[in-house]
Amino acid sequence: MTALLDPASRSLVFAVFSVFVVICLMLCIVTGADEDDRALVRSDSRRLRSWQQGIAMGGDTTTVATVTVLVGMVATSGFDGLGVMLGSLIGVMLFLVLIVEPLRGHASLTAADMLDARGSGGPAVRVSWGAVTLLVCFPLLVVQLVVVGNVAAALIGQPGVRAGCIVVIGCVMTALAVSGGIRGTGVVMIAKSAIALPVLVVAAVLVLHRFGWDPGRLLDAAAHGSRTGEAYLRPGGYTGEGWVGAVNRIGQTFGMTMATLAMPAVLMRAISTKSPRGARTVGRWMLGELTLLYGALAVVGVGAAALVGEALRGAGPAAQVFTPLVLGRALDSGGVLVAALACVLFLTALAAVVDVTLAAGIALGRDVLGAPAGGRPAGAADGAASRWSAALTGAAASVVAVVVADWNLVVVSTLWLAVCGAALAPVLLYALYWPGFTARGALWCLWGATVLSVAALALSPYASGTPGSIFPGHDFRLWDVTIPGLVTVPAGFLLGWLGSVTDPRRAAGGVPGSERRGEPDTVRVPPTDDFRWAARSYPVHAPGSGGHHAAEDHRQPVHLPRRRRRGARPVALPLLRRRDGSRRRREPEHHGRPAPRPQDVRRLRRRLARAGGGGRRGRGLRQAARRHAEDRVLTPAARPAVAELRAGAG
Repeated sequence: MTALLDPASRSLVFAVFSVFVVICLMLCIVTGADEDDRALVRSDSRRLRSWQQGIAMGGDTTTVATVTVLVGMVATSGFDGLGVMLGSLIGVMLFLVLIVEPLRGHASLTAADMLDARGSGGPAVRVSWGAVTLLVCFPLLVVQLVVVGNVAAALIGQPGVRAGCIVVIGCVMTALAVSGGIRGTGVVMIAKSAIALPVLVVAAVLVLHRFGWDPGRLLDAAAHGSRTGEAYLRPGGYTGEGWVGAVNRIGQTFGMTMATLAMPAVLMRAISTKSPRGARTVGRWMLGELTLLYGALAVVGVGAAALVGEALRGAGPAAQVFTPLVLGRALDSGGVLVAALACVLFLTALAAVVDVTLAAGIALGRDVLGAPAGGRPAGAADGAASRWSAALTGAAASVVAVVVADWNLVVVSTLWLAVCGAALAPVLLYALYWPGFTARGALWCLWGATVLSVAALALSPYASGTPGSIFPGHDFRLWDVTIPGLVTVPAGFLLGWLGSVTDPRRAAGGVPGSERRGEPDTVRVPPTDDFRWAARSYPVHAPGSGGHHAAEDHRQPVHLPRRRRRGARPVALPLLRRRDGSRRRREPEHHGRPAPRPQDVRRLRRRLARAGGGGRRGRGLRQAARRHAEDRVLTPAARPAVAELRAGAG
């Protein structure tokens, strides 16, 4: 594998990669977080458009392991590799339908904020969610760094420099994550997708052109080139035969689907969208990008089996990461396609590690270290803690990647997929859709499913008893199942349900915060310059909770229509959502916080009076006032202005 590139092509690859790194650093400095540390943990990428956010979210799902390991699985195993891609696409569709819109409506910075907003959170749950998120992100970072280190060493032609390549690339990616913030890393993702997707599509087109645009001929050649015949097109090439193969096969698809629902970097990107409706649009762009990408990867994998299948099978499982490069050499002997594919691998690893490092840093700084003050608005302390946490996570991942560089990467990939699908996804779904879910159920699900997933892999052939295991000289396996998703994911749901139904607080009078579960999704809109007081935090008693909850996350300014002219801003009435479900209107208690300024109220009334005349504009204002005044609890400052509109509407 050391002769993939000639010296000229090798120089071209590293020149392109160096230029891209410099450009990304400049983009992160210009568009990323500024000198205010709060910008790192705030949803700064809301300035990006929906299609840009969708492409960035699709890039979060596409890691360098996706491009290399999946293509290698399709080339050597056929049907089973395609099953992994299918499971990922199903997970993206379920994420679009079930997760993205309600998550954006309830979470402000991390998914742990959503657990607090839905009444199933707390300091212990926040710390547990952050810790399990780190356990998911860390193996993913290690896999990315090992893959890109192996590819860099192979392109240089000197395997001894692999450790140095891993450390250097890890430092560069950590610097990008720390300096860019959410919006800066989003720009890096968009740039990566703009380069990687066209190159992979071109490679797929060249494969189809080589076989006369006939899919049947391509599949026949792949079956012949893999030396497995018709077995290439049947399940079992990777997962095995019999009941063990069936459990592996179902667990592979099921586990991949559930893991896609709760990938930390994707959740971070979904929370940073503009609104719940905008999050749904972002999800559509994400699904379209991944459909095109996985289609191209499937064609590339089948083409690799048809053209270089025998060479791949003789090289062993560790050489699967070089499958795209070997195929590029077979399609283009001049080295241009190999250089382009090598750039794709580098850029994919760069973007993936940057976003995962940022997600891990925010989880550590906001959820784990900031748990005693959970639920507070993002501050400079959160941003500084997240920056240091991201730097520490990136440095630790680089060191661990050097140590485990000779391990089987499938073991590490299976670890983070199993924990993500069995621990994070059930908690996310329960918190969004089950009113009876409690903090105890969240803790049982998070830690119980995590321990079960680690134990299942530790007692599998991935850990011992096989030549490709971590400890090939020992044999302490208890079962032959290598992909435990069919067991661990249902166990995670069961633990969450069991912990919730046995919670003593349910028998004592209900679940704290469950009265908020049936409310429609809310949007926390940043304040305008004229009504900055509208987004201040007014604590309100939540029935049955025995405490105070900040009302900021539940305030939804109502944008009334105005005359459409350039530079005009919508009128925002500071209205509070009803909390207890009754017809009684409750006044928010300020508890010593500053009340709205009288001049702001007078300005609001003057603007409403000017816009409340006849015609379409006046009718729109009156209809909006009548529609929203029936179902909302008004702040004292907004009550007189809205009362005038209601009187006019009546």
